[in-house]
Amino acid sequence: MELKDYQKRGNFLREIHRILCLFRWKFFERNNLIVSKDSFLCPFPFVRSVLCIWTLGVSLVLGTSCVSLLPSERRVYPKNPVKLPAGMDIHDWMETKKQQFPDRLRNYSPYENSYKIMFYRKEFTRLGSYISCGAYVRQTDKHAVELIEMVSNVNYADYSISNIPKGGELGPMNEKERTEILLPCIEEFLTPPQ
Repeated sequence: MELKDYQKRGNFLREIHRILCLFRWKFFERNNLIVSKDSFLCPFPFVRSVLCIWTLGVSLVLGTSCVSLLPSERRVYPKNPVKLPAGMDIHDWMETKKQQFPDRLRNYSPYENSYKIMFYRKEFTRLGSYISCGAYVRQTDKHAVELIEMVSNVNYADYSISNIPKGGELGPMNEKERTEILLPCIEEFLTPPQ
């Protein structure tokens, strides 16, 4: 996510919090719980604390739970099927890819003719974050594979030290992230060896 997206989310949370505080103020006015109009006081401090915690909780849930990944049909490589080089099956092709990207590709084979991959791009974001993408690669016939269930991740985890991501932004959440983050990462993975 870019800085603008974080600013939009922060503005959204502040606006929700402001609206909820206005509702809370009206509730206190209607029920004669306000001691002074100059300050937000309540004769019951416990009630005030509970309402503040509730408002914060609702703000966080509304601000973060509405975000989700694109549906799986939008996280499929648009140029499927990908043709394999002549004389190679998926296992030979993956071996070639591991030699091509020895430090930037992690993979394992959960099933006989498929692989789960995690690929780290050479290029970082403007803020210095690592960009990685993952996908299931499965062989559809003797000469082709397809990439499905693609995801991207942007975080500060140094892939050369650890395989474990350290939080970050999982995606794509929208078409812009799909075209600007996910697809270039997959395209870089699919570049043939030099």
